[in-house]
Amino acid sequence: MLNRIEGVEGVESFMDALLKVDPNKIIDQEIRLLNEKKKFNDKQQREETTNSMGGPREDSGIEGMDSANSTAPTQQPGTELNQQPSPLPGMKKSWFKDNFGMEGSEICDLLEKSGRDELVQLIRPLIREERICLLKSYPSVSPALIDELPFTDFDYSMLQKNPDNLNIPFRRFVKSWNDASTDEERDEAYGIWSNRISKQHHLTRREDGILKRCQDLLTENGALNAQSLQSYGLEASTTEISMLIKSHGFLYGISAIGKGKASNVRSMFYDVSRTDMLIKDAGALVGGLFDNGGSIEISSSGKPRLILPFNSAICKHYADALNQEMDTAGVLAEGDGLVIEGEDAVAKALDAGLPYIIERKADAVILRKSIDNHEDALRCLKYQLASPSKQVSLLKSWSLSDDDLESLKEAVVNG
Repeated sequence: MLNRIEGVEGVESFMDALLKVDPNKIIDQEIRLLNEKKKFNDKQQREETTNSMGGPREDSGIEGMDSANSTAPTQQPGTELNQQPSPLPGMKKSWFKDNFGMEGSEICDLLEKSGRDELVQLIRPLIREERICLLKSYPSVSPALIDELPFTDFDYSMLQKNPDNLNIPFRRFVKSWNDASTDEERDEAYGIWSNRISKQHHLTRREDGILKRCQDLLTENGALNAQSLQSYGLEASTTEISMLIKSHGFLYGISAIGKGKASNVRSMFYDVSRTDMLIKDAGALVGGLFDNGGSIEISSSGKPRLILPFNSAICKHYADALNQEMDTAGVLAEGDGLVIEGEDAVAKALDAGLPYIIERKADAVILRKSIDNHEDALRCLKYQLASPSKQVSLLKSWSLSDDDLESLKEAVVNG
């Protein structure tokens, strides 16, 4: 599957594609289903009205008791579901995103700006159906709330983009809303929810500025960790950056996408929500991963290998993106990480990553110079990869002491 949208002959823009596809295919089909559903609901409502006008068992309950104390059919357990809206067949809570790559409200904004109000009227019912699916996806939340909640496009957008972060807050809000007996109590419940998803309510101007800057950097450069973000001039510690993203990053479309092996905040990598895979600063990703648990190997065939631990569900996509960015084919997704193999691929990765490698800089420089057949670097690398017993033998064969080797290593790194 491609991580990008290929050009299509005859389609000049997204708007052009939308206008060409929707009227004849998707929109017409969904509107037809909407009309069929409306006819069915109208028929069901007429039948319920007819039954309520009386019959041979007018005074009996649905449970089979001819008692005046029996409850009405609509008050029986389970029958409330029949009163709730149900989504169209095939409709999902991410229907617009899956089909168009953007939310329904965003499409409406584009259509309104282009003066296509007739298409907006067609899309609005589909947005409602999608939101019914969204409400149904939360346990114990009735889709009938679609007609009660004072939610704006922003509320639904935040709920759709952050189902994990807002799961508990949203369900708490629904419980408070259902338990409220006055309009004032409902306003208070909505106020608490609204404050939860508001950027300004919990953040200072400085914190808001940090997260906006993180958003811009990630959008421009692709996945970065806190240390790499800080290197772009953010006036905040790596811990503060990580904590801000963890608590409020979802408000800016920022989420954690994977981590290295090291057990500290700098090992976590972040990115903004995107439909394509973008890595403009490959060096920052390679350098950050190498610093946080990376290792060096030499394959049985003598090829250098960089092992970069990266626990991410989309590791394969990052491998493909790195290959594209560095113009190589040596990056592979292997196990729980990325493997860069071969002299050409490793050399390109180190050339890009060295400015971002801090804690493991000596190891990276030695490997890079070894690829260029630097004699002393090759000697240091061979010692580094040898077993303890073999290291002793190597020092004897080279007539070097431990101190001599450290001096040699320092000369290679700083030379």
